[in-house]
Amino acid sequence: MRSLRAGTSSGYELIMVDNGSTDGTADFASAEADIAVLNQSNLGFAPGMNAGLKVASGEVTVFVNNDTEFPKGWDLHLVEDFSTHPRAGVVLPAVTAAGNPVSVRSTPGDTVERLLPFGEFPSGVVYLVRTNLMRQLGGWNEAFEGASAEDLDLVFTMWAHGLDVILDTRVLIEHVSQASMRERPDLSALYRRNLELFLDRWESGPEGPILDTVTSEEYGRNLERARTAVVWIRRMIAARQESAMLSNEPDGARKKGRFRSRS
Repeated sequence: MRSLRAGTSSGYELIMVDNGSTDGTADFASAEADIAVLNQSNLGFAPGMNAGLKVASGEVTVFVNNDTEFPKGWDLHLVEDFSTHPRAGVVLPAVTAAGNPVSVRSTPGDTVERLLPFGEFPSGVVYLVRTNLMRQLGGWNEAFEGASAEDLDLVFTMWAHGLDVILDTRVLIEHVSQASMRERPDLSALYRRNLELFLDRWESGPEGPILDTVTSEEYGRNLERARTAVVWIRRMIAARQESAMLSNEPDGARKKGRFRSRS
């Protein structure tokens, strides 16, 4: 919050959502935020973000993970990108760490890139979205528990509606990564459940209204592209699992296994 206060140049309101903290964070939010949303329990990432979206009044809402630090003037390029890229659904900066490496950089760059639809998956560390558009889409998908895969679901939704995901490498955000999640004992299982939920959802095709940013025919074609991406993601997961199993087998068993698979 302090880096946002010091580094933001545009007019803004700072909304802080506290998900049932017991360490004094709620008191800090009440004192320091422009708007504090204090949940009595941990509702999870997506419901927490949606609680902030509900009270936001700005034209653009910036969704920010709590383990981040912002440089001075971080907002100027990112807000401008909505004007220079009128079909932008999501604008995001580069970050120093993330689960998906698409937006990871060690130093700021000089490019503004349109990410490959259904092919380049950026982690949702810092996402800028037009507030009204996000509300039309229903906000973050609350079917995803914790914090994983809901960011992929959002960019797939943008692509399905013919909108672009823009990566601006001129802005670099410091990110610790998993600061709030790493202590969960079920983290690996959570990631698997959310990934499977994501794949099932886009394999069958999500339900919901089609925005006027795309025709029904274009939307259908985009859903086919999403299904193709799901097929390749499943194949990649299967290949990695097979590779991991083979690497853990003794040499003799590995050779026999390979022989049997060929027969």
